[in-house]
Amino acid sequence: MTAASPAPATETAPATRGVRPLGLLAICAAILCFSVSSSLIRKAGIPGPTTAFWRMVITNPVWWTILWVTERSLPSPGDLKRLLIPGVLFGLNLTLFFEGVTRTSIANAEFIACLTPLLLVPAGAFFYKERIIPKALLFGLVSIVGIAIVLFNVPSDDVATWQGNLIVVGSTFTWAGYLLTSRRLRATMSVQRIMASMMPIATLTVLPIVAARGALDDVTASALPYIFGLALLTGTLAHGFIVFAQHTVPVGTISLMQVAQPALAVAWAYVLLDQDIRGIQLLGMALVIGGLVAVVTMTRRATPLPEAVEVHDR
Repeated sequence: MTAASPAPATETAPATRGVRPLGLLAICAAILCFSVSSSLIRKAGIPGPTTAFWRMVITNPVWWTILWVTERSLPSPGDLKRLLIPGVLFGLNLTLFFEGVTRTSIANAEFIACLTPLLLVPAGAFFYKERIIPKALLFGLVSIVGIAIVLFNVPSDDVATWQGNLIVVGSTFTWAGYLLTSRRLRATMSVQRIMASMMPIATLTVLPIVAARGALDDVTASALPYIFGLALLTGTLAHGFIVFAQHTVPVGTISLMQVAQPALAVAWAYVLLDQDIRGIQLLGMALVIGGLVAVVTMTRRATPLPEAVEVHDR
């Protein structure tokens, strides 16, 4: 669900420069990287939290190096203190999502996770006094109906379980919590400083969970390529592409483009995992995507939502 890619995300892309083709290509590349992550988690063939932990262990030095190269510094104690709660929530989110993906279908996991904006809109109104558009909430109901169609029409031979679905729901709530608690930080901290400060906290959050399950050393030789692939594709490249694109592409445009990610994830699952999908589920997916497009569009016109660029960061 990675993202899910934080940057000082405001609608500040200069209109005079327009939307540059390279920026749009970068967004497409980021979405492609994020969309394959769920299938890679399944292909690893080891417990989800184990994959999440080692993926973060690998990603930590990458972001420290990026921070050192760009700002000639490393995370300070003050940075770590500011990122404590977001870092814990980020670690819990990855643990739950990676676990959920191994216990349910990719379609279920991705389309549940993409409902984060429906949590952020009312939460933004409550915590930050953002304006709620009643019509946007109605379209949110359309997305909820769509996800119900997806969940209740799983093929009989599918790997989906309600336990896995509920775990992904938990990951969605922790992701929304991370976005809400880290929102103000983007105004004063760079992407690389946030990521470099947050990653060690998230890693230490996941460590006791994996250790308590006795799964810390459950890494197999066949799983290593997938763990490194996740660290490279979602932990590094996808974030970098998003940051690059934000110089020329409005955040609202990025948000709308990312709505396509769950559908691509389902396509990857069909190709890499042979997971089937029923025709009526396609209808539900269309309702989810259509409802989210409407919610994000109407909300953006009223009040910018910085978090939307991260909705699918896994």
